[in-house]
Amino acid sequence: MRNMFMGLLAVAGAATALPALAQEPQPSTATLEDIVVIARRSGAPVWRVQNGDATVIVVGSLSDVPADTPWRPEALEAAVAKADFVILSQSATMSLGDFFRMRRARARLPEGTTTADYLTPDWQARLIGRERVHGQAYAERGLTWIAADLTGDRLRYRPGTGRSAHAVVRSAARRARLPVDEVGNMSGHHVDEAVAVPDAAQVACLTAAIEANEAGVEAVRARGLAWTRQDVPAVLSSPVERARDRCQWFADETLINEARAQWSEAVVDALGLAGTTMVVAPISTVAEAGGLLDQIEARGLTVVGPLWTAD
Repeated sequence: MRNMFMGLLAVAGAATALPALAQEPQPSTATLEDIVVIARRSGAPVWRVQNGDATVIVVGSLSDVPADTPWRPEALEAAVAKADFVILSQSATMSLGDFFRMRRARARLPEGTTTADYLTPDWQARLIGRERVHGQAYAERGLTWIAADLTGDRLRYRPGTGRSAHAVVRSAARRARLPVDEVGNMSGHHVDEAVAVPDAAQVACLTAAIEANEAGVEAVRARGLAWTRQDVPAVLSSPVERARDRCQWFADETLINEARAQWSEAVVDALGLAGTTMVVAPISTVAEAGGLLDQIEARGLTVVGPLWTAD
């Protein structure tokens, strides 16, 4: 089964980290406005923040960009080549041992229980509806396992998946030999081999996945179009984006909070670093209430770019 965790499994044993941000940047002949204008031509949501000699360009990356989403990766590649530093999500997020420990702990329910013990009657009825549509039996499966199934192959958009902003920037930074800092060094040691008792976070993940599956493949396409049209509130309110966000890190609150804290720390460091730093982070992490953009504004700095709140 292809699901939202397979990408993590594929890279869990990936190569070593790239050079840290502490390295001195090479002098850049590009002006700040050059970089921002070029990056925005890509269609990806881009924000600019100035703090003295430090400039931070924030790119909100979308996971699973539909292949027919009309955006221009080459423009973002050109902008990367003019930056001094890059901050990305780490490719090898956790060890294979931790990954399998997390997956096993959430693959099944405690003995003698079913999904009806954790979902309200309404949500249980909607889950049964999904079982009938897909010919599956979910009752004794773990909540995040079901969520992964509902948002994996069963919600796969037929034209396939194109390149994400994260993948584009990583490749361009490697070619330009830019110093790269990777955020998201996670550990699953707090999880043992026992069956994980479903909590509120796992329930929220599953209900979001049910909604995304009900919305169908058209919701996948609409999310991609909203992203490239700079309609960030529409991206965040997409049932597909909500499911992706709530189910990340196996819907484990410890890992979710740690990931957000690491991103916050990375942006604070970038705001104190002379030169131009391009930060490519998940769109929800960037633009959600209390996310990176809100945190930057709370420091008294001006964020220039597309609207990211519904109001």
